[in-house]
Amino acid sequence: MKDADVIIQGAGAPALATAVGLAREGLAVTLLDAAEVCVAPTAGSEPRHSVIDVVSERVLRHLGAWPSVTRDRTHPIEALELEDCDASAHLTLNACEVGETRIGHVVERGVIDRSLRELFDALPQTRRLATGPVRDMAVEGHRLTLHLEDGQALTTQLLVAADGDASPLRQLAGIRWRRAGYGQDAVIARIRTERHPGRTVRQRFCGEEPLTLLPLDDHESALLWPVPRARARQLLEADADAFHQRLEVASGAMLGSVEGSSARQAMSLIRGRAERYIGPRLALVGNAAHTVHPLATQAVNLGLLDAATLVESVLEAHRTGRDPGGIGPLRRYERRRRGSNARMQNGLDMVQWLFGVQAGPLPLLRGTALRTAAHLPPLRQVLITGLMGLHGDLPALARGPRI
Repeated sequence: MKDADVIIQGAGAPALATAVGLAREGLAVTLLDAAEVCVAPTAGSEPRHSVIDVVSERVLRHLGAWPSVTRDRTHPIEALELEDCDASAHLTLNACEVGETRIGHVVERGVIDRSLRELFDALPQTRRLATGPVRDMAVEGHRLTLHLEDGQALTTQLLVAADGDASPLRQLAGIRWRRAGYGQDAVIARIRTERHPGRTVRQRFCGEEPLTLLPLDDHESALLWPVPRARARQLLEADADAFHQRLEVASGAMLGSVEGSSARQAMSLIRGRAERYIGPRLALVGNAAHTVHPLATQAVNLGLLDAATLVESVLEAHRTGRDPGGIGPLRRYERRRRGSNARMQNGLDMVQWLFGVQAGPLPLLRGTALRTAAHLPPLRQVLITGLMGLHGDLPALARGPRI
């Protein structure tokens, strides 16, 4: 039987950030199902990009991953331009209004994972096990025992489930998952346009199709285009010229004509929420605990904040001689993250609904609100700091010196 202070199942940024944050403070950490994965796109596909806000950048800096992330190329964001085509209104938010040089960065998801994985492998008392599924788990006293399908048995003080929205560990723990579809798929591609995107994220709301362009190199942008599922199929099946024409119309030609595009993919959009974030010696982080609409590309940011908050709670207990997997530290983690994530999830759903209404008084009200915000610097500053992630109860990894 193999022992560890903490066992984490998952291979994405929330799992790896939790692992690095705990292991660098001397805890023995084991990662399950975290064998080396290919971060390059497979044939005929494009890597997915995320917006990493200033708070997530801080977390990655404190963990030591940021130099490696920037070496693999990041794309700074200085501003957000938002257009409501039904209300004929615009709003621009710029980081310089709050004395900052950036709102965040556009980063390939695989780059973050690889950087954190390299850090984890270099730390003492760490190991990665490419294992089969977990058959069952049981808590006895101050230890939790995992029995794997391949016959192995592992024991730990704390088990962290960072194994995605389908989370087998969450299911084994009997934690209910509230799931609902949005009736949409997000069409993803890399596009080349007539005009350079600069360092600005552009969003255009036209009914149920909020289109986002994330700036990349030269004249290229990452497209994130949630549309009704039937329309997504049509866009995937269209030839390049037809797709470019439809994209120009939907984007209002905000970057001029579309001159080229990569292979297109579609991602199903699911709203999910765990009824609890914790169980006996168990904590859920990232998509195992919540999934959100990609409208503001917040999934990675929320997962990194989950990781940083759990690390802080566990280390506080460890340093004071308390049980790091006990109910006290876990409840503190859940209390700090569950409400915050629910507010973000509900807020994004509300924005999606508000901007999706094309008739009645709402377009007029939206237009009035956007034009009012454009002329109220204090309100714009609140919105900008929100985009940067600078709100709420931030853990030490996200707000100050290394913990």
